[in-house]
Amino acid sequence: MIEAGFPLLGTAFVVLIVLPAFALSAKLALLGIERTRFIGPLAALNLRYVLLMGSSALPLAWFVSAGLHQAESGSPLACLFDHHTAAKCFEPGFFAAALALAIALLSLRVVLGRREAVESDCAAARVLAARLERLVARRPNLEGLRGRLLVTGAERFAIGTQGLLKPRVLVGVHFAARLSDEMLAAALGHEQEHVHALDPLRYLILRIALEVNPIGRLLLAPHVARWHAAREAHCDREAVIQGALPLPLADAIVLAARPQRCEPVALGARDTAVLEFRVGLLLAFAEKRPTRTGHDGRSAMPLSVILVSLALFLPHRAGTGALDSLHTGAERALTFFFLH
Repeated sequence: MIEAGFPLLGTAFVVLIVLPAFALSAKLALLGIERTRFIGPLAALNLRYVLLMGSSALPLAWFVSAGLHQAESGSPLACLFDHHTAAKCFEPGFFAAALALAIALLSLRVVLGRREAVESDCAAARVLAARLERLVARRPNLEGLRGRLLVTGAERFAIGTQGLLKPRVLVGVHFAARLSDEMLAAALGHEQEHVHALDPLRYLILRIALEVNPIGRLLLAPHVARWHAAREAHCDREAVIQGALPLPLADAIVLAARPQRCEPVALGARDTAVLEFRVGLLLAFAEKRPTRTGHDGRSAMPLSVILVSLALFLPHRAGTGALDSLHTGAERALTFFFLH
């Protein structure tokens, strides 16, 4: 039991104490950003995403890397017990493996729960595919979607972006039949921003990061919802800047809000408040054309990869003092509960 103390209690401590503490810090930072008057509702999206995702991903990356580093280097630890080893203590390696296993198990539900609509090849789908090709050919602002459009006959599917490394836009036959060419082109312009920013992959990473932090997920749920709404409104604005007409896009959003979507990265609004927010912005854009205030979105993935890479590398250069404290704390807890 003593030998298993650090891997098991250390993992529990990280999931139940460390991650919620980081989530609470992220929540305080997000509250400050969201309540700052000179920061608009569509601003600082990259920073907000990094706070939401990084509050779980960064400490987990550090702890796993630190455990592996101490195990392979054989650096001395302040153990409370004699583990009968000449120079090395392998408990950090077992801790890293236990923590990685916990992350994998908690993430499994998100990965297995992903649902994607299936491409169709019926007559109506072929007609819609030809219509989409004509729309893309006639509008230079949709050039980025060439070769990335698929059609589905799923009755309740509207339009959405799916695919992790090579995103594609899937359009529902029944949904497109209710749209004019201007409405459909505007909707495609919105989805094009999701494609360019690799949003399906980014949304999946965020969901996994929150899944492995159950307490933090509850703390950050309102901020995740606000980030999703702001992200969708940002894609609306980018579509208008690229040439989409605001009013047809607003009409398409209202129609897309009705079907039951298979993917979270989709045109339709999640609830009435978000729908009113996005339509209100588009009505304002019809009066005054929006301008780009930043490029929130496309740089979030590279920034996230850099930060996680730094978290993985840091223990090898800056030491692992926090892991030592966690180690001795876990063994003290084990002593208290089982040896008294």
